[in-house]
Amino acid sequence: MSDQNIELLRPVCEQWAKGNFRPHPGVYGPEMEWGWSDEFLDLGPVAEEPGRRSDRLQSRLRSWEDWRIAPEDHLAAGDFVVVLCRYSGTGKESGVALDPPGAHVWTIREGRGVRL
Repeated sequence: MSDQNIELLRPVCEQWAKGNFRPHPGVYGPEMEWGWSDEFLDLGPVAEEPGRRSDRLQSRLRSWEDWRIAPEDHLAAGDFVVVLCRYSGTGKESGVALDPPGAHVWTIREGRGVRL
């Protein structure tokens, strides 16, 4: 199942690497939870309702030019997939370019993402 979970997420990762953050309803479960690291102070913890998580993401993306999340590796175990990635973008106001590494931890159940 782990390889299937990686393949499930591949289209999402490919689009995020292009800067396309539109929802993927075939991948996301209807009650998917979006959690954010404490490093993202303005985003808060887990969001469960669809409008709120979308609002928070759109608010975050407004500050950046050409924001992308490029996958570098996928690690899977059971219901979990860790996507090692690289964030990139340029601050709209500051002009500062960023290129830090990151990681996303997905929980997959019954062929759908239920938590990120």
